[in-house]
Amino acid sequence: MRFRQFAFNNIRRNTFTYIAYFLSSSFAVMTFFTYLIFVFHPDITKTPIGLPASYGMKVAAVITFIFSFLFVLYSISAFLKARLKEFGILTILGAHRKQLNYLIFLENMFIGTTSVITGMFCGLLFSKLFLLFGENVLDLKLPMYVPMNAIWITIAAFMGLFLILSFMTTILIRQRRALEMVQGSTKPKKEPKASIWLVLLSVVSLILTPILVLQGGFINLSLALLFDMIGLYFFFTQLFVFIIRLLKKNRRYSWYGLNILWITELAYKMKDSARMFFMITIVATMACTTAGSVLAIQRYIEYTYTENPFAYTVHYFDLDTEANKKIIHVAEKLEQTLKKEGISYQKFRLNTVDIRFQHLGYLGLIRQSEYQEIAKTLSCPNVSLQDREALFIPSNLAPINESINKLTHLTFVNQKLSSKVERLKIKHQYPESLLQRENLVVVNDHTYDQIIEALASDPYTLNQIDQYLLPKWNDQVLPDVNSPEVQMGIELSKWEETFFDNDKVARDGFIMSRAEDYYSLKQVTSLTIFIGTFIIAIFSIFIASFLYFKLFIDLQQDQRYYHELSKMGLSHKEMRRAATKQIAILFYIPLFFSGIQTLVALSALNPLFPVATSTISTGLWAIGIFIAIQTVYFLIVRSRYLAQLKKVMV
Repeated sequence: MRFRQFAFNNIRRNTFTYIAYFLSSSFAVMTFFTYLIFVFHPDITKTPIGLPASYGMKVAAVITFIFSFLFVLYSISAFLKARLKEFGILTILGAHRKQLNYLIFLENMFIGTTSVITGMFCGLLFSKLFLLFGENVLDLKLPMYVPMNAIWITIAAFMGLFLILSFMTTILIRQRRALEMVQGSTKPKKEPKASIWLVLLSVVSLILTPILVLQGGFINLSLALLFDMIGLYFFFTQLFVFIIRLLKKNRRYSWYGLNILWITELAYKMKDSARMFFMITIVATMACTTAGSVLAIQRYIEYTYTENPFAYTVHYFDLDTEANKKIIHVAEKLEQTLKKEGISYQKFRLNTVDIRFQHLGYLGLIRQSEYQEIAKTLSCPNVSLQDREALFIPSNLAPINESINKLTHLTFVNQKLSSKVERLKIKHQYPESLLQRENLVVVNDHTYDQIIEALASDPYTLNQIDQYLLPKWNDQVLPDVNSPEVQMGIELSKWEETFFDNDKVARDGFIMSRAEDYYSLKQVTSLTIFIGTFIIAIFSIFIASFLYFKLFIDLQQDQRYYHELSKMGLSHKEMRRAATKQIAILFYIPLFFSGIQTLVALSALNPLFPVATSTISTGLWAIGIFIAIQTVYFLIVRSRYLAQLKKVMV
């Protein structure tokens, strides 16, 4: 038998163990290759969203490659540990160190080469499907092409990765003696022990983490991250062992039913792979937090469209310094376009003054007479205001500020205003997005004039704004790229861009299109979701593979354990119950902690969003999806693992 055939037969005999490693590596190659297909597509940069999409794909490809490197390194190390006894026997039979190294090198390169070929084949096979998916997400036309650059870069990157790691892993067994390798992982293990001080450190750190996160601030968040790392690491290495010891001492629980079977082995399994579980928790937390944040942003973008009643808003400039230039009237262009399309509209003029109030910052002050015109059309509350009374309208698109609801008065920061008007009594308040994210204060015309008079000697900002209400487009249905509102918004945006580099003309303002802003932001979030979906899928598969490796590395030992128990009368049904509990704890404890950490992290971000956009609800969605995916992997791994244990039952 040739040495290469011997290496191939080794892989074939260990197919059951290597299959998860092979499939995970192939998926990583396919994802990396798919990203590069988009990066090198000749039409990707022909649209505004194409360039950031290309950059995003490059970053995602790098992240995929880095995690693939770590995954392959861990996988190979795990396989070598599981096969130490085999290598020890080969050494006793006369195999030289160089031959063992060559055997490991051949096996790794064979699996690596097969993974690269399989991943690229699947990538090419489904490339048209991926491009169609990208077209729908990014609203681009991406025809099929021959991705030669993607092919060569993928081959070079991953063959280089497997080649380097194949050389590196030979070092892992170089210093081992034959007897040590023959004993392998069957050497008796000492009972795991926990330090009470490290247990207390873990508990205190885990308690301090959410407290510091919810307080906010850069220093508190930095300390929270540090305590989180410390608490999690010592939970898996110390606190969990301590909890298991307490369960074992509680004979009423540990000796009930089959509890003693899974409790005894669980402490060893958790202690041996504490770093792996720590890493799984961190990766799962990153994935769920990112997914929850992106979903919250997407929901907020939709909310900004549906809650804004005005299709177009024109903000005017101060043109005193542009006297020598030709003035372009943007409102005339907008109105001409609407008339040309036969779209009726209502126009509302607002003159807002930016006034700084204590504890609130700058708010927009408007006249009651101007507000009443809008209120009548939009069925807003029409409150009769006396002097020094105010109608406070916090924007429902602004971040959450619970203290606003408790306000009874508005106090000026400017001393002249405080002496002239004193303060404003809030007669009524209600949330509405009359001016997007800006909070507004309505006062009667006399109070408004008093405030302007008091500010006459001080510089202040007067904003002139026209808002256009289009009944035809106020059905609150989210528009797509073919929507007339989006198309008109894009055309007006392109028209404004023609004047950016023209020094001979000056616009008297700029147009904000509700639909065009929504569509532009939606493309960014869709791009993020498109890129993140593959990364989260890789994280999920790698996590499941790590746990798969952990179980099947210990499979021979577990088979001996359950074989002896079956001789003592353990039934197949009892074996399934005990092993299932053990596997479930290994799968779901990291997910439990990552879920809690995700909710804590997203709760800290919640004040940045309006009430209708809860990061907690989007976080629960992300956690639920992630747990559902992991549950599928759990059921697959459980069925394969129990099938192997069933073979040794008497």
